[in-house]
Amino acid sequence: MEIRRVQVTGGNSFVVSLPKSWVKDIGLKAKDSVLVLPQADMSLLIVPKRELAEAEKSEATIEITQEMDKDAALRLFISYYLAGYDIVRLRSPKYDPGLRSYMREAIRRKLVGIEIIEENANGMTTQCLSGYADLPLKKALERMSIVVSGMVKDAVAALRAGDDELAGEVVARDDEVDRFYHFILRQLNLAVRNRSIIEDIGLTSARDCLGYRLAVKSVERVGDHAAAVAGLVSGVREGAAEKAMKEVEKMSDLSLKAFGDSVSSLLRLDRKLANEAIGLTRRVKELDEKISGELLALKTDPDTFGSIKLILESIRRVGEYGSDIAEIAVDLTVKEP
Repeated sequence: MEIRRVQVTGGNSFVVSLPKSWVKDIGLKAKDSVLVLPQADMSLLIVPKRELAEAEKSEATIEITQEMDKDAALRLFISYYLAGYDIVRLRSPKYDPGLRSYMREAIRRKLVGIEIIEENANGMTTQCLSGYADLPLKKALERMSIVVSGMVKDAVAALRAGDDELAGEVVARDDEVDRFYHFILRQLNLAVRNRSIIEDIGLTSARDCLGYRLAVKSVERVGDHAAAVAGLVSGVREGAAEKAMKEVEKMSDLSLKAFGDSVSSLLRLDRKLANEAIGLTRRVKELDEKISGELLALKTDPDTFGSIKLILESIRRVGEYGSDIAEIAVDLTVKEP
């Protein structure tokens, strides 16, 4: 850290000299321009003007070894996507049609904006064609929350109707949630690495990136719990009391309202709405205890009771994840000191 004195030139201009080592490291010369960006924490961000021009596309190559299974290969590919690489090449020592087919399908199913631009016997080349300007972070989070809310509603509807086909559709929809989740993480990683684009994705500071990172994980977990409820539909049949099912539906509606209001409070930074959402979560927990007690009193079949308890837990977690998001919203309403 270096201390620089503020000087006045011409009576009106305030000047601070740039550290010589920094100027040399980035290759600045006399008469080059820099962009000065005021930050929310009252600091200034200095960016060389040439860095603002469209940079060359970042590229990486992944070598798929014979010891690496297809799931490990996919996780490695996703990690490069999240890191912000534009072009990723997959190379394999031998032609493996099974691995190739799996990677092609998984990439299209789980990631936004990835296209396969070249494919040959040695592997494939992919390119990310979507950036933060195509789908801003807040809009992506809003769409993601709409998808998971629909999953919860349909999972409970499948439970009431004993509809295995609808339940299967809910489970399949979890891939769409993963697409949004990975896309938002990619945006946040790019913003943290290049603070000049934080405002471009709709945020104001690096602190917002941390808050949204936690929030989007909570939304993704709600999708997981919706899929879990759908996966238990076949375990709950006519043995479950109709009254208990009505209560489960009521609890689901309340939990979804807490979740939806929480996401809205984050997007709007509405502290009042956030606190109301947190209050709703307490009522969800009370309903959970009430329904469990009624099931015990009705002497419900043990297998059915176990399945419903898992369903109740997942529905309760929807509200609790909403509460977590609401707390993040409250935190972000407070300005940095």
